[in-house]
Amino acid sequence: MNKREIKNNFKNIMVVCVACFSILILVMIFGFIIKESVPAISREGFKLFSGMLWYPTHSEPEYGLAAMFIGSLLITLLTAVIVLPLGYIIAFFMYGYAKPWEKNIIKSSIDLLSGVPSVIIGSFLLVYVAPIFFKLGAWSRENILLGAVGLTILSLPYTASLMEEAMSSVDKSMKEGALALGATKFRAGFSVISKAAMPGLMNAVILTLNRIIGETMVVLMASGGAAIIPMSLWDPVRPLTAAIASEMGEVELGSIHYSALFAAGLVLLTISFILTLISKKISRRSSK
Repeated sequence: MNKREIKNNFKNIMVVCVACFSILILVMIFGFIIKESVPAISREGFKLFSGMLWYPTHSEPEYGLAAMFIGSLLITLLTAVIVLPLGYIIAFFMYGYAKPWEKNIIKSSIDLLSGVPSVIIGSFLLVYVAPIFFKLGAWSRENILLGAVGLTILSLPYTASLMEEAMSSVDKSMKEGALALGATKFRAGFSVISKAAMPGLMNAVILTLNRIIGETMVVLMASGGAAIIPMSLWDPVRPLTAAIASEMGEVELGSIHYSALFAAGLVLLTISFILTLISKKISRRSSK
C-alpha cells in the first residue's frame, strides 16, 4: 500500500467511526428517555397519554399529557399558518424580484434575526406586544397567539432561507423557457419554479414544523403555562416543552412526576424523529 491508499483508508475509517458514534449517541438518547419513561407508563398506562389533567403536585396527582400535547399541536399549526406564507413570500421575492443589493440586505437581516436569543424575543413580546393584545381584547397577558408570534419570529429566517435555497436550486433554463413563451415573471416563478421546487419547499415545511414544535423558551415565557385546550386565540396554553423546562429542575428524581416528564419528552422526540424521516424521504425523492 502506498501513502495515498493508506490516507484514503484512514479517512474512510474515520468517517465510518464518526457515523457509528452518531448512531450510537442517538440510540443511547432514545434508550435513556424510554428507560426513564417506563415507570410512569407502567403505572398510568394509556391514561398518561389520554388524560386531560396535569396536576402532578396534588395530594392525588394527575398525570395527563393530552391537553399539553394538543396545545403543542395547536400552537405549531397556528405558527405554521403565519410563518409558512411569510417565508414563501420572502423567498419568492428574493428569487424572482430582488436586486443583488436588496437580496444581500434581506439575507443579512435574516441572519441577524436568526442570531437573536429566544429569551430576548420572549421579553420583547411580554413588554411590547402583550399590551397591544390587551387593547385588542386579550384577557390573558400570555396566550397562544403571543406564543405563535414569538415562534414566527424565531422560525421565519429558517423557513425563508430553506425555501429560497429550494427555488434557487431549480435549473434557470426552466424560468428562462417560461419567460420566452410569454409568461410573466410572477407566473414563471409561481407556476413553473415553485412547482419544480415543490420537494424542496415541502422539505422546508417539514423542517420548520420540526423546529417549531421543539422550541422551548418563547413558549415558556409567552404562552401562558395553563395545561388546557385553548378555545380562542387569547387563551393560555402549555406545550410539552414548556412543562418539561419549567418542572424538570424542581422535580424529585425517580418520582412518577419525573418519569412523566420524560414521557412527555419521549412524545416530542418521537414526533421529531417522524418529521425527520419524512424530510429525508422527501429529499431522497427530489434527488432522483
